[in-house]
Amino acid sequence: MGNSRYILRVVLCAIVIVSCGAPEESTEHQVNSILKSVDGADVRGSAIGDKIEDVLEREQDNIVHNMPDEITCRIPLSIKDSTYYDITYNFSDQGLYVIELDVFPSHDSTARSLFTDFQTFYNKRYGSSSADDGYTTWFTTSDQGTDIEITMINESIEMNKPYLSITFYEHSLNQ
Repeated sequence: MGNSRYILRVVLCAIVIVSCGAPEESTEHQVNSILKSVDGADVRGSAIGDKIEDVLEREQDNIVHNMPDEITCRIPLSIKDSTYYDITYNFSDQGLYVIELDVFPSHDSTARSLFTDFQTFYNKRYGSSSADDGYTTWFTTSDQGTDIEITMINESIEMNKPYLSITFYEHSLNQ
């Protein structure tokens, strides 16, 4: 009987250790999976000012809509989680000037966590944000020297489903 209690304790401890140590896919990991912002790019390797040909090449496997001045992509994060996101890239003669990133998490709690993680990421990258009427905003400058406004809002309540909207917008007189 003493051995069976000992074995039961060992098994229970092992279960507790394994369950505590098993990493869930964090929303911080999801932020990095969504943005894939390597080398200072804004979203998935693309940055304000890029040429349409460059974005087409990077996103060729994800394009669901392609027009002369707009590309729309849809990317699922994983099969086990129903989170997915859409990206719309808008172009002018000077290149990419708007990136709209719409994230559709699987749950409201995930939307709230992602919002916080995006805010933390952007605060580190662009400095402290400001908040007004539900929008969180950052300002930065593109590689071409133009002003960029980045806005983020959790529109889950308004859309009646988990939904985050992030927009990169280049302020330029030539649009």
